[in-house]
Amino acid sequence: MDDWIRRAINYQVNLRSLSAREPRNAIEAANEQELATSPLAYLARNVSVLAELGINVLNIMPPFPMGKSVRKGIGSPYSVRNFRGVDPEYGSLDDLRTCIGATHRNRLKFLIDMVPNHTSRDHGWIEHNPEYYVRGSSGTLVNDADWTDTAKLDYTNPALRQDMIEIFDFWLSLLGEDEDGVVQGVDGFRVDGAYLVNDRSFWTEALQELRSRHPGRNLLFIAECYGSRDALDLFQRGFNAAYDDDFHKVCTNLYGVDASGQTALIESPDIANQADFAPSLEAYRARGIAGAFERILAEYEESSGSRPDSPRLVRYTDNHTAGRGVHRFGDGGVLAVNQLIFLAGHTIPFLLTGQEFGAENLPPIHIRLGANDKSRRIQRGGAIQEVPGIEFEGNLFARGRLRRRGWYEFYKDLITLRLKNPELTEGNFRLLESGEQCPENKRTVVAFERKHGESLMRCAVNVGPESRKLAHASLFQYEPLYGAIFEGALPPFTSVVVRCD
Repeated sequence: MDDWIRRAINYQVNLRSLSAREPRNAIEAANEQELATSPLAYLARNVSVLAELGINVLNIMPPFPMGKSVRKGIGSPYSVRNFRGVDPEYGSLDDLRTCIGATHRNRLKFLIDMVPNHTSRDHGWIEHNPEYYVRGSSGTLVNDADWTDTAKLDYTNPALRQDMIEIFDFWLSLLGEDEDGVVQGVDGFRVDGAYLVNDRSFWTEALQELRSRHPGRNLLFIAECYGSRDALDLFQRGFNAAYDDDFHKVCTNLYGVDASGQTALIESPDIANQADFAPSLEAYRARGIAGAFERILAEYEESSGSRPDSPRLVRYTDNHTAGRGVHRFGDGGVLAVNQLIFLAGHTIPFLLTGQEFGAENLPPIHIRLGANDKSRRIQRGGAIQEVPGIEFEGNLFARGRLRRRGWYEFYKDLITLRLKNPELTEGNFRLLESGEQCPENKRTVVAFERKHGESLMRCAVNVGPESRKLAHASLFQYEPLYGAIFEGALPPFTSVVVRCD
């Protein structure tokens, strides 16, 4: 069986962003012609362009018809009116079939976001299967968070469970049999709100059933969840990947920018009040931001037994719920953390479309243009200011072609490095002591080795804004593969990778 999951690099597409082809100025608007292709058809025609970056998993946000009742703004892809169709805004079911086929011809895997926790408020089940829904004390529909355009599903109901299994299978079987008689379709799912489903035993039942129906295929099920406890629980139930929210919280709680816009270590004002961040905070206080990242990386390696087939943690600086890393953490933070992500063990690197060009705006969920709560922390003197993120139905990339190409080449080089070296996709992970010459609680260098069979690589990433002298720089005086140490020091926000064979 093709074990593509070990090598997976996930690229999430918001179709509204990828297909944003509106005029860039008044002259173009005056000459505008009606678009001839749907967003899905446009994507299908241009999969090869995305493939040139080196990504090997194309993951589209929910393509389903969006709810119209109590719709928020322009409508949310996560408020689903029909799990077996495609919203006309994106194209047709045939367009989606064509897109999956084009993706496979380009040797990429195809995932869609599934939304099992809730439906829109005008889904047919509300009228025909009212027993499928969680009800409040007065019998009214309920929703999680502030998602008032949704209604929460009740997985204690056996009929709902079976219906949802059939929906997953519909997409796994969408293309029918190939020339070898194997049923084909999407290759897996990013499962939105997997941790919120009110009876998680559903996952044990559903994932086992779906894999038994497709025994010749290696399917990827990514659980959206928050915190290691949820991730480990969902792994036990059959998910083979999950969000590493603990990793991302190091970024959101410790990175900001200074008055000139450069990445700086700036603590979140409420950092001490976040119970789920307490272990990372303790590590940070004792061993610096390097210690916070080390704790998370080492904890999972220990719990997984370092087996190559252990479930993967999805790590990111950008995604559709977390916002844009460049806006939140500054360029330096994004550069450093993505180097750490692509070099770390048991990881699926996750990119949000446009990230490879330094995008600063979050593609839209509910609104065409507005502020969101994915804010940037700016320190000016002794004061800290929070600047909201921007949600925009377009693409605000890094300014200037050279900067955009610089970001593109940065990600392309990291992808190439990861995919060319099995140590990085399958090797064991072990932390190293680099002898960083600074107070223990100011450490910013994460050093480790990756070993696959007899082949050994050593890596070090400086996740901080200052150059660091390394007493053990000799550990990295071998065949250079990426980056460099200069006169025994690792520059800020850079890394070094060497082969020690």
